[in-house]
Amino acid sequence: MKKMLRTSGIMVFFAVWVYVFSACSAGKEHNPLSGLFPEEPDTAHIKEMINFLEENQTDSIINLPKEDSIRRPYGIFPVIQPKDDMRKKVLDGVYLPRLDARYVDFRGSVFRSAKCFDGDFSYADFRAADVRWTNFDNSAMQHCNFSQSKLFHVHVNHSDLSFSNFEGANMFGMEGHHAVLRKCNFTGALMKDVEFLKADFTGSVLVKTKLFRAVLKGAKLDSCDLSYSDFTGAGMEKASFVHSRLWNVNMQGAHLQGADFTGADLQGVNFYGANFDKTVFKDAFNLPDFVKENLDENGMLSVNTQKNQ
Repeated sequence: MKKMLRTSGIMVFFAVWVYVFSACSAGKEHNPLSGLFPEEPDTAHIKEMINFLEENQTDSIINLPKEDSIRRPYGIFPVIQPKDDMRKKVLDGVYLPRLDARYVDFRGSVFRSAKCFDGDFSYADFRAADVRWTNFDNSAMQHCNFSQSKLFHVHVNHSDLSFSNFEGANMFGMEGHHAVLRKCNFTGALMKDVEFLKADFTGSVLVKTKLFRAVLKGAKLDSCDLSYSDFTGAGMEKASFVHSRLWNVNMQGAHLQGADFTGADLQGVNFYGANFDKTVFKDAFNLPDFVKENLDENGMLSVNTQKNQ
């Protein structure tokens, strides 16, 4: 009798284990991007743009001790050296092409209309800096920190800014054709009227980012988290969103002709008034009903949503 009870207990345990395992597996199949995006989009720690900060808040950013423990000599203009301390320096209109400014601390500096193309600014810190109208074309800028900085109409064409931080940055009108911005963080940034033709944003985070009228024609936004961002009126012809998460993204009036959403999560996306022509939705999930209803045999959509929602 005891042996039968023990056997029954084992069988019940095994059945429960199989049920739980099957449920978990089913959940993973329902969300194929769970491995790529294991966490929910973080909308609780959005940094405010510098335009809305009080002077004491800006000073706290500038005076915050650095974590990299690099000894920084007090830098002087025009002899800027790697690892210099250039905080709060006025560098308006400087002409410094091919500058080696690796690890320089530019926090709170005024760096407007400077000519700094072909330089190396890797690991430089531009937090709370005013870098408006400056030209960084063809520069190495990996691992830079532009958090809460002013980047109004800054040029970074053909520059590599991979692994950089743009949280809360004012990037209005910024231009970066063919720029590399892989694994960057643009959470809460203002990217209105930016131009990033054929730029590479692969693996970046653009949560709650404002991209009104952004020009992203041919840009690569694969494996990105774009949740809660606003692409109203954006030009994204032939842009790629392969395996990206677009929860509750606003794409009203966006130009999506030839765009590729293969394997993307489109939960809650607003496509009202958007324009499609051979737009790819192959293997995408959480598709709006009107998209499902109008896909052709190749998983493409070629209709205007205003007539179909």
